[in-house]
Amino acid sequence: MHGIAAALLSHVPLVAYPYRGEKCACNLCGGTAATVVCRYDRRLKPLTTVSCDGCGLMRTDPMPSEDELGRYYASNYRLDYQLARNGTPPRLHLKRSRAEAAARFDLLAGYLRPGSQVLDLGSGSGEFLDILARAGHEAMGIEPGRDFARYARATYGASVIGASWQDTDLPAASFDLISAQHVLEHLREPVDALRRLAHWLAQDGFIHVEVPNAAATRHDPLQQFHFAHVHHFTPDTLISAAERAGLVFHAGGYPSPTTMIFRKPGPGETPVRRAPDQARPPLKLGTLSPGGYLLSGRWAMNAIRRARGFLRDSGRPSTVG
Repeated sequence: MHGIAAALLSHVPLVAYPYRGEKCACNLCGGTAATVVCRYDRRLKPLTTVSCDGCGLMRTDPMPSEDELGRYYASNYRLDYQLARNGTPPRLHLKRSRAEAAARFDLLAGYLRPGSQVLDLGSGSGEFLDILARAGHEAMGIEPGRDFARYARATYGASVIGASWQDTDLPAASFDLISAQHVLEHLREPVDALRRLAHWLAQDGFIHVEVPNAAATRHDPLQQFHFAHVHHFTPDTLISAAERAGLVFHAGGYPSPTTMIFRKPGPGETPVRRAPDQARPPLKLGTLSPGGYLLSGRWAMNAIRRARGFLRDSGRPSTVG
């Protein structure tokens, strides 16, 4: 009951999240000077997001501690954001995950050889691992969420390490392809995670990364942020993070500007920096206040739109609106 109560409380507007957090430097450039870009999240709960004055990477401030994030992702995240109870992914999640896994496989098919060794960081309930295995590849996942890792093993027979990337020890240069789809935004140390992935990547292998594009303008400013995402990337800062981790931009921009493929530089290769290294102004996300957002009525239209999507993806006819 504690988990359910916590999940319900996390949706109550204007009530702070139960975490203390800590001040930290930018994981990309090490800078400490930052500009506030928003003080609330999409649930209208107090959550401050800042933009690094040195490189433009956005982060939650104060940043949840590693222990706070570890507890959250191990037990509460799936219930909070996907309504998963008793360790079983809901039908909506499974339908979406299967469709996303099929689309990801199609996107990455050209980077796979027969019997490729593939690592999926943040493998969730295992649908991408299942598609890879059925296609004849050797797939392994890393998933810190205990219940979803257990589900992937039991349902698909998937090889899943139920731990964080920091606590995972794998041989160097052992994977032909590594995928991290919608993972880096959840991590306190995304550049360090990319370094670890680069260590595990074979010399002629590729790393696929996809994160939400913080520069997108289709959302209201207050809908950009929520507790589960502690970093927010633009195309420039994503490339900069990969370059700082020793990787080289290979391809990207489809299906979103922050979907990219990186590789290791070849022997003797001098990487060409694609992202500028100078300071950037904070991303302009608007100044709409929580009260203004409520009075605008846009939150209601967005809620109706999300409800329609939920019903559609669940396979039930929509009766909303």
